[in-house]
Order: sequence, then C-alpha cells, then structure tokens
Amino acid sequence: MEGQEKKLCILEMSSLKTAMRILFLHPNFPAQFRHVAAALAKNKSNEVFFGTTRREGSLPGVNKIFYKAKREARPETHHYVRPLENAVLQGQAVFRMAEQLKAKGFVPDVVYGHSGWGPTLFIKDIFPQAKLLCYFEWFYHAHGSDADFDPNESLTADDEARIRIKNAPILQDLYSCNRGLSPTYWQRQQFPSEYQGKINVLHDGIDTDFFRPKPGAKLVLASKNLDLSHVDEIVTYATRGMEPYRGFPQFMEAVSLLQQRRPNCHVVVVGENRVAYGKKLPDDQTYKDLMLNQFTIDQSRIHFTGWLPYEEYLQVLQASSAHVYLTRPFVLSWSLLESLCTGCLVVGSRTAPVMEVIQDGVNGLLADFFSPQEICERIEEALNHPDKMAPIRAKARETVEKYYNLSLLLPKHLHWIQHQEDDRKLIFPSSEIKNTLKVLLSTNDSVNNKSQDSEKITQLSTEVLQINNRKVTAEEIVPLLSQYQMLPKLKQELVIEEAIAPFSCTPEEEAKCHKEFCQQNQLTSEFERQTWLQQQGLTEAQFLELATRKLRIEKFQQATWGSRLESYFLKLKQQLDQVIYSLIRVRDADLAREIYFRLLEDEQPFAELARQYSEGTETSTGGLIGPVPLSSPHPKLAQILTINQPGHLSPPTRVGEWWIIVRLEKLLPAKLDEPMKQKLLNELFTTWLQEQLKEATTKQPLEIKKTA
Repeated sequence: MEGQEKKLCILEMSSLKTAMRILFLHPNFPAQFRHVAAALAKNKSNEVFFGTTRREGSLPGVNKIFYKAKREARPETHHYVRPLENAVLQGQAVFRMAEQLKAKGFVPDVVYGHSGWGPTLFIKDIFPQAKLLCYFEWFYHAHGSDADFDPNESLTADDEARIRIKNAPILQDLYSCNRGLSPTYWQRQQFPSEYQGKINVLHDGIDTDFFRPKPGAKLVLASKNLDLSHVDEIVTYATRGMEPYRGFPQFMEAVSLLQQRRPNCHVVVVGENRVAYGKKLPDDQTYKDLMLNQFTIDQSRIHFTGWLPYEEYLQVLQASSAHVYLTRPFVLSWSLLESLCTGCLVVGSRTAPVMEVIQDGVNGLLADFFSPQEICERIEEALNHPDKMAPIRAKARETVEKYYNLSLLLPKHLHWIQHQEDDRKLIFPSSEIKNTLKVLLSTNDSVNNKSQDSEKITQLSTEVLQINNRKVTAEEIVPLLSQYQMLPKLKQELVIEEAIAPFSCTPEEEAKCHKEFCQQNQLTSEFERQTWLQQQGLTEAQFLELATRKLRIEKFQQATWGSRLESYFLKLKQQLDQVIYSLIRVRDADLAREIYFRLLEDEQPFAELARQYSEGTETSTGGLIGPVPLSSPHPKLAQILTINQPGHLSPPTRVGEWWIIVRLEKLLPAKLDEPMKQKLLNELFTTWLQEQLKEATTKQPLEIKKTA
C-alpha cells in the first residue's frame, strides 16, 4: 500500500494549489467522499468539515460535525410526500448545523453533498456565495429502469405517482447546484435531459493496489469459523442486502441448480440479511429464509458471512472461482468493480449499467437476469474452463486499471471540485468543429439573441472550408446545411453521437471494425485509405470513430433495451408470427360455396381452383401467399388464421366486397433469435431517436438566418 499512497499523495498535492474551505454533506460517513475528503485534508491549508448523521469512523484532518432531524415524517402525512418531508427535516437539521459553523467563522468556498436525502436543500440560503456541488446517484422513473423491470411486479397508478414525487428534493438540487457528478453514464442518463449538461460523469475510483489478485489464494475466515482451504470451486456473491433488486432470488435458484450438478462446489454470500433497495416482505420475513425454504439447497455448502471488514471481504474475492453480480437497471455497486479489479471471473446480469463495464466474453460473462438456468450455465462455464477464463480475468482487472483506477480518477475529482469551469472533458471529448456546430445549432439567430451571441459568433467566424473558389466560414455552415435540407440529418447524428459517447470498443473490436469499414468502402491499400481520409477531411481519430460507430450504436441499444427485449418480444409476438396460407376470393357468394364444396370433396386441387376462379393477385401463385407477418392480412382474415390449425379449410367468409376461402398451410412462430433481437433493437432505437429529435425541436426550435 505504501507505493500507492505515495503516488496518490504526489498527485493529490499537485492538484491542491489553492487553500480552500469545503463542507461535505452525507448522512453516511464517509461514503462516496472518503477519498476526496481525505485528499483535501492532507493539505493543512485547507479546512475540511463533514456534516453527517453517522458517528462511527474518522478520517485524518477531517472535522466531523453532526446533524439530526428533530423528527421523522408523521404517519398522517400523505405517503407520497413522506420522503419529501423527511428530506426537508434533514435539510432543516443541516441548516441549523451550518448556522453553528457560520457563527464560529467557518464559511465554505464549496459545499459538496449527496443529493436525495435532503442535506443540500437549504445550503444556498445559509451560504449563498458557496459553490454547491451535488453527487447525483439516481433519478426515479416508474418506467424504463428499475421500477417496472420485473414483469411480475405490475405498477399501479398510485406507484407511478409516488415514484414521481420521490424526485422532488433531487429536482430542487438540480436547480440549485452549480455542478453535479454521477458515477456512470447510465445513471447520468436517468436525469432529465435539460439538466444533464450540469452533470459530469466520474466514478469514485477503486484502489487497485488493495483490490488485487492473489493466485492460489485459499479462503479461511477465522472470525466466521469458516475454513474452505480444501475447496477448489468457490462461487461468491456480495451484496449490501439480500433482495430482488440485486437478483438474490435468481441467484439462490441458480445455486440450487448448481449444487445438483457440482457436488464439490461451495457458495459464499457476503452481505446483510436485509433489504437495502426495494420492497420488504411482510411480517419481517427475509428473502434469505424465503429462498432457503423455496429451493432445495445443501446448507452445508452455502456460507452466509454477513458483513465483513474489507480485509476479509478481499480474501473472499481472491479465493473466488466465479463471482456473481446481478442487478436490476439501477445504481452500480462498488462490489462489481472491486471484484473485477481483484481479477474475479464475474458472471453479471445483462442489464444496465453492468453492460457499461462488462463485455461478454472479454472481461466477464453475462447472463439473463431472469434466467437462473443461464446464470448457472455461465457459472459452470467459468468453473469448467479455468484456462480459458484466465485472459478474461486479466482483462477484468485491466478494465478497472484503465477506467476506474483511483490513482487516475482522484486527481480529476479534485480538479473538478476546485475549478469553476465545467470540465466537459470528463464526459464527452469532442473536436473543435463539432463544438462549433453544436454552438451554432443551439444559437437562436433572432434579433433578441443577436446581441448576446455576437461575441460567440464573431469568434466562430473563421474559414473552415474551401471548395474550389468558395470559402465557407463557420458562421455559414448551419444556414447552408438548412438550405440543402441537411440540417435534420446533422441534428440526428449529434443526438446519436451523444448517446453512444460512453461506449468504447476493445482493441480487437476496433481492428475488426477498421477492416470491415475498409472492405465496405473498397479501401484496399493504405494509400487509398489515406487518400479517402484527405478527401473526407477526416483525422485518424475521426476515422476510428466512424468505423466503430455501428458497433457502438449496437452497444448503446443493448445497454438501453437489451434487458427488456424478451418482454417487448412477447408483447409483439402475435404481430411477428408469420403464416403461409392459400386464398381464393370471389365476389359471388354462390360461387364461393361451390368452390368450397369442391375442395371438401377433393374434386380439384386448391391451386387449380385458385388459378381458375380467384379474382385477386393470388391467382398467379395458385392462391399461395407467404410467408407474411400475421399482422399483414385483413384483421378478419388474420383472426381466421390465428384460430385454425394447418391444413384446415375455412368456409366462405365475407370480408368487405369479397367472399374468401382460406386454408392455413403453415404457422411460423417468431423466435427471439439474434436477427430478431437486432430487428427489435433497431425498432426501439428508431422510435427513441424520433422522440429525442421531436423533444429537442419542441424545447428549442431552431431559427436560421439565410445567407444571401
């Protein structure tokens, strides 16, 4: 640990050039602020206070000050409003605490608090000049994330209203804060789009020196009287609480299956027997007890350790043969990154934000959240092929070292706290020309805005293109795009670009995309590629972005809708099923009956009668139609096909001006295979994109001044 500490100290001190006063606010000390608070406190010129309700724990140089709400929300308060009342009460307690600090001469330059519980609600009233920073962990939605994720847990109108009101204190913080921070792109995307510009994305960071692999580690926890040093297969699971939000029921069912198949496998569960997120069971029943009663589990081979200190928790991870992490589309647990950093073979759920971190078969394995069978199979895959899993384990640690390393992220975090400017580089790096276009696109070129934007426009009035003898300035780009009806396409691409920005590709994926792009564009040599780049005005970095764009869109689609694809498919299945059928249609009812009886008596083949009598286009195919989606035919015809069995001949039926005779030849049920998955993902993506463009246009219609 010494080398890491020295390295961090150098980085921290290089970022702490100016003395400052900072007040942290979090009911649970020190939580997400552990590292930044400790780093700021190392500079003796800084004054660091931490307002909290938790008396346990301390950090060198950090002054803890306590606050406590006078009461909790009253039972008679409307249940929608109780969380808001508790937030207000906590905000009041913080206000009283802040008054005491102010009376003693402490006025902070920066207040940095966790949004949601209420401590930051009134801080601008007591310290109006202080910069307010908020840690935004989650924004609640009734649909599209955690709340309606389980199809067996239907939401009522009451639930939807209650969830909406839970955001009230968070919305107040979004309005009041100077800037905010969110640990993952997925979590940032949950916040209203109009406020996302205030929120940077930066994870708290993982200590890669502490969480490191230990080849050949054996698990012995003396404090828990647990000795698994003789066990070769240890499956681990770590959780704050044993609850549906973290897939505990699915995990336990998978354990039941696993134990039947692998008699020598042991399971270790780290965490408390409680519900941290989501609904509790009635009568103080726990999910642990419920699952142990529901499934056949050999309790001599499953070990519940309860909460563990970090040193013992690390031992569990180091001895793990396969580590399971499941979550609804919700906040990302530290345990996922800690297990990856330790070199665990992680079997994760195919849900956001797990898919922001894990790529299946690259740095972990993914399974359907709702499929204990698949979870069990992926665990077995890890146990059966340890040699094959070794590169995946190495890649898991590499992922954390590259993107979530505390030594890299802490200086960025400190810089973000101390500097006034909004450091957009933490979120989406972009080129000068893209920034130019975005500024111009967001500029309403009306008379009212002209004066306030004149300086900005003047700065942008530089030559960016020359086509033959025509020189084009940045100021002219948007009017020209509008003139040639290319502006909607540009706006669409910018929306897509922002959405896919968090998704990266592995070097292997980049190489494959590069090769495929060159083949598609017939760039058979490096000379041809360089010539093409020059013609398109693209840099190498832009070329790589372009080549990987399709794959990054696919990753965005999977991360956004992949976890709900099965339920979406089932909802649409009837429309996706295909049929092959034979059809004869005539206008004369008597003729229709005559044809029907001939078919019943097998006097003539269907195809022959169709060619002879049918009055529609199907006459050219002998009446044979399909395969076509079941949703394509007339609703009345579709109903006949739905209820019939293959080979069944339906009697003449009136449909509009026609009398039809139909025979179902073959039903082709839709399957959720890879082509179907991609089809549905594309449909959802297209719908989302249209909504985004519509919303953007509604919120800020673009006015373009035409150039002469």
